[in-house]
Parts: sequence; structure tokens; C-alpha cells
Amino acid sequence: MRKKRPTPPSALTDIAFLLLLFFLIMAITSFQTPVPLDPAQTQGQVIDLANIPTLFIAKNGEVYQQGKRITLDMLEKKSVYALLADKATAYGALHPIIEELKAIGVETVHLLVEEQE
Repeated sequence: MRKKRPTPPSALTDIAFLLLLFFLIMAITSFQTPVPLDPAQTQGQVIDLANIPTLFIAKNGEVYQQGKRITLDMLEKKSVYALLADKATAYGALHPIIEELKAIGVETVHLLVEEQE
């Protein structure tokens, strides 16, 4: 029977370093908008966005979800959505999006803003 060789301690530190690096990269890239936005600032309530699909609306009215440009007919039927728009986005660009969400049966739309300093 062969003797089992001990694992060198340097291998464990390499694995720990790679895991740490992986989690840091995932934390940095987990919530980044696909386009540069300058959201409006106001007081509001804090909500957990982990399970809420978020739509990002650029100044020109383009809609993004999870980093990809989408059209309104590509929206999934969910009961809750969150919208984050640039503060320079005209209401005329937001209105059709809100109406489409209402048409597919969305019950709650969270309008996301930055907190006032």
C-alpha cells in the first residue's frame, strides 16, 4: 500500500487567494449599469434589489437589462420591476416603458434614485 503524501501548505494558500480574488471580482461586477447614468437624488425607502429585475433607461430612452439592450416586447411577465433612469431622461421616454409594464401585468414599479447627501 502506498503512503499518502501530505498536501503542501503553499497549495492551500494558492487556493485561498484564488477564491478571494474570485469573490472580489464578483462583488465589483455584480451591480454596474450598462450605460453611464446620473440618477435623480431624493429621500426614499431602501429596498433589496436582489430578486427584483431592474431596467436601466439611458438619456436617449434606450432600455437595458442585465447589461444588454432590450426592446419593450422582450420584457418578461413579473409582478415587480425597478426602473433606474438618468435624471436627464425625458418623461416622454419613461411613459411608454411604464405603460408596457402595466400592460403585461406588473403590479409594482420601483423608481430608483440616489440618496440626497
